[in-house]
Amino acid sequence: MNRLTAIIPFLNEGDEIDRTLASIRETAGDNVDIVLINDNSQDATDYETVARKYNARYQYNSTRQGVAQSRNIGVELCETPYFILFDGHMRFYHNDWWNETVKALDDNDRATYCLRCLPLDDKFQLMENSSMGACINFSETDGYGILDPAWRYGDNGVDKPMLQIPCVLGACYALSKRYWTYLKGLTGLRTYGCDEAYLSLKTWLEGGSCVLLKKIKVGHIFRAKAPYAMPSFDFMYNKLLITESVLPYEQKKTVFSNMQKSNSYEFTEAMKLLVTNKKLVAELKSYYQQIFTCDIDSFIKFNQDMK
Repeated sequence: MNRLTAIIPFLNEGDEIDRTLASIRETAGDNVDIVLINDNSQDATDYETVARKYNARYQYNSTRQGVAQSRNIGVELCETPYFILFDGHMRFYHNDWWNETVKALDDNDRATYCLRCLPLDDKFQLMENSSMGACINFSETDGYGILDPAWRYGDNGVDKPMLQIPCVLGACYALSKRYWTYLKGLTGLRTYGCDEAYLSLKTWLEGGSCVLLKKIKVGHIFRAKAPYAMPSFDFMYNKLLITESVLPYEQKKTVFSNMQKSNSYEFTEAMKLLVTNKKLVAELKSYYQQIFTCDIDSFIKFNQDMK
């Protein structure tokens, strides 16, 4: 029985799903289960046939759920103790990436692991860069960019295969199903945006850690424009939900002020929805207050020191 499942939510990816699954099978063979979550794609690609070709489990969302909920659905379908989240346009270069991921989770399943994500050029060639995970923006001067992850560069001179980082980024995140469930996954987020910040903050505040597996490189096609609409309202709402459910009062004031300045109309509408969902928000806040063991100030200092 396999111990790791690759979960891939997607929307209108076309031939990239075939290429991504082929790359997984070429490097990991049948040692990894695959779950495909088709989030109501409207193109003409026969994704179910692609799934059968690579012995992947296939789930079709009859209405669009968004990447956060699609990832939650994928984890629910996962039958292995561990899983790794990918996008539908990635390439793999290490035959042991799956085994190294499992070994890291065996050693400590109270962590969110991130593989080393590198961009692919227009000819699908891997472009080397020095990105090493991400930090979260807590600045009061960056307007709408507050709570956004930003790539960090350099290795702090540490010659080790793993590096603790403030935030995962790049769509290759591995966790135990047990820990994801304990953190309540991405519950509460709307369609798209803020997954990485939410998951990373909850991991650190619970007392776990975000860890970069530096030697495992994964190629990612970073597109100028996604093949679907990404409503800015959902980014706004998700940041407010994260703030209300996991951050203390001082950080809440900063985030809310920045969000209001960036777009007062969307801020007002997002606040209305937050009030409508107040029961869920209150339940999340109460739950996280019970399980969090670390204070935000320690995390913010670590985050600043790692920039």
